[in-house]
Amino acid sequence: MAFKFAVGQAVEYKPANGPIRLCIVVKQMPQEDGQSDFRYRIKNEQETFERNVFEYDLTASDKPKNLYGILTHLQRAKYR
Repeated sequence: MAFKFAVGQAVEYKPANGPIRLCIVVKQMPQEDGQSDFRYRIKNEQETFERNVFEYDLTASDKPKNLYGILTHLQRAKYR
């Protein structure tokens, strides 16, 4: 088996509790013993962190960036 997505490729990621996000594949992760699916490290340009996800959570994207909603950052309550 081979990786389905290449580093630098645009993909759609659908988290369990959120909207579809346009991300870029940053890295193909090494396969671990007993692992049945490939993993990737992906990054959304509006977020400051990378995510580790399985291949089955991703879909190749050919849509322009403007079709994806802008993420709103969570505001933390200030405690006094």
